[in-house]
Amino acid sequence: MNLNKVVCSCYKVTKGDVLKAVENGASSFKDVKKATKLGKACGKCKKKGKKLTKKLLSKQK
Repeated sequence: MNLNKVVCSCYKVTKGDVLKAVENGASSFKDVKKATKLGKACGKCKKKGKKLTKKLLSKQK
């Protein structure tokens, strides 16, 4: 996984930022959104962000 790949272009949130949020205790997309601002502007990245968050959370278990 390329951790430098931008998921949210509005806030320049990368896959690495989402991973860091999950590692720091985010347990849902809502938590990731709060920690990174992912999906808070135009919303185009929400679907991708939710999918990535779900994938990372499933690896945590």
